[in-house]
Amino acid sequence: MDELVSDALLALGTVQWGLPYGIANRTGQPRAQEVSEMIDLARASSITTLDTARAYGESEAVIGRVVGDDPSFQVVTKTDPGILEGAPSEREAVGRLLESLATSRALLGRRLDTVLLHRPEQRVALGGAVWDALVEERERGNVDRIGISALSPEDAFAGLEDPNVTVMQVASSLLDRRLHEQGFFKAAQARGVEVHVRSVFLQGSAFLPSDALPPGLAPLAPSIRLLDELAEGLEVPRPVLFWAWARELGASRLLVGCERVDQLQEHLRWFKDASIIRLAVRRTADLLPELGADVLDPSQWS
Repeated sequence: MDELVSDALLALGTVQWGLPYGIANRTGQPRAQEVSEMIDLARASSITTLDTARAYGESEAVIGRVVGDDPSFQVVTKTDPGILEGAPSEREAVGRLLESLATSRALLGRRLDTVLLHRPEQRVALGGAVWDALVEERERGNVDRIGISALSPEDAFAGLEDPNVTVMQVASSLLDRRLHEQGFFKAAQARGVEVHVRSVFLQGSAFLPSDALPPGLAPLAPSIRLLDELAEGLEVPRPVLFWAWARELGASRLLVGCERVDQLQEHLRWFKDASIIRLAVRRTADLLPELGADVLDPSQWS
């Protein structure tokens, strides 16, 4: 792995606060008290970014109730993914965008810090009308920063070509090394684009035993077994390997989603422990088999 170490910070993903989410999630949505305790721990641990979206069920409303306009936190939200459903006219699509922003603003109870288009096609559809409207909202001071949530490496590189994209969320992990291998993170740094990495654990699949993977994810098993051998040799839990890889990517934020405060405590320990095993993880990553998009892209999971 090339030298691209950054001072990436943890950010708290909140999809679990609004929906039962993740194939390793066994407890569902947390109660309000649990969320409050996670927020307190995040604040005490210098986590200052919360990630949410219109599509995350009650997540924005939960943040609004528990965090509100607390300046200790920056909130990243995403537009309604259904803005383009039903082949709307430009006017209808822009109206849906503005409605999405207004709803997010009302539920969060704060000015919008960062807004990402939840679907990358929203940036270019209808002659770019939706994206132009979001740019205008930023220029009017209604949104601080704007960008996209990329679903594929192709989306991510296309986003770098747009000077108005200043923040981008991408998926990357020790199992999904495509963006690193294609030089995306170096290119984003050169462009001055802030990158937030989601799916560091491939939506929870990295926590499952190799013999308990769903049938469609069976191709992950050889990688999981190899990583378990490394983790045993290093005397660390398997997730520490994933944090060690992610910390070196050159991203600005690394998202972690939790349903319980003890999970966040555990991730904070793993994140710290990851700093001392980076070289060993780099070497093992080169031995992991390449995997197809049908395994690496959760939108293709059946």
